Amino acid sequence: MDRKPVTFDFSSTWSTAASFLFDFDGVLADSEPLFRRSWNIAFEPWGHCISKQDYWKYWSSLGEGLEGEIMRYGLEGIDIPRVRKRQKETYEGFVNDGMVPLFPNAARLLEMLSSRDKFFRRPYCIASNTPFSLVRKILIAGGASVPLIVGGDKLEKKPSPDIFLRAASLIGCSPSSTLVFEDSWKGVTAAERGGFVSVLVLNQYNRNFDIKSEFVIDGIQKLIDIIAGGSMQ
Repeated sequence: MDRKPVTFDFSSTWSTAASFLFDFDGVLADSEPLFRRSWNIAFEPWGHCISKQDYWKYWSSLGEGLEGEIMRYGLEGIDIPRVRKRQKETYEGFVNDGMVPLFPNAARLLEMLSSRDKFFRRPYCIASNTPFSLVRKILIAGGASVPLIVGGDKLEKKPSPDIFLRAASLIGCSPSSTLVFEDSWKGVTAAERGGFVSVLVLNQYNRNFDIKSEFVIDGIQKLIDIIAGGSMQ
């Protein structure tokens, strides 16, 4: 099902929100293709390859990960610690080589949110399953400002709300007054389990998924339009 953006009521929602949390992968960074590539490199000794369709649905959106792939295909003899180690080292190599791109206008959005103008002076944070150090490196490589980041280090991953709850506590805002921008089922579910207002950000990978969210917007350019005084319609 092709998702259509829902009209974003600027006056009653954006303008009254106390704070904003942003997922990273799939919202600000176009990193999922390289995550898939790193997992496929990790699987090479066992001759397995994750299809694009499976990756976007089961890995990126539902968050079933390695164990889910093994169960779906009945894979045997997989050395799980070795696969994880190979994937981690491969993806970190991509990050260190500056291969992981931000989405167009992501740097601009972060610049606008960091403005000293009183209209934009509301707290925000990047809240991601990805480790803090990798998020920071990708932002710097993409020429973006580096805001407060809560990574998945030592926190239960989404769809648990722990990462969002930690971020909200750090910026001093209650979940009910905080908008969470996400691109996946696991992220939207984490937001809603934590009592946040969820906003699904469409990209080229998730448009056909039936992800339930309180609001749907068509990419981060729509947020820039709002900040600049434009319309989400």
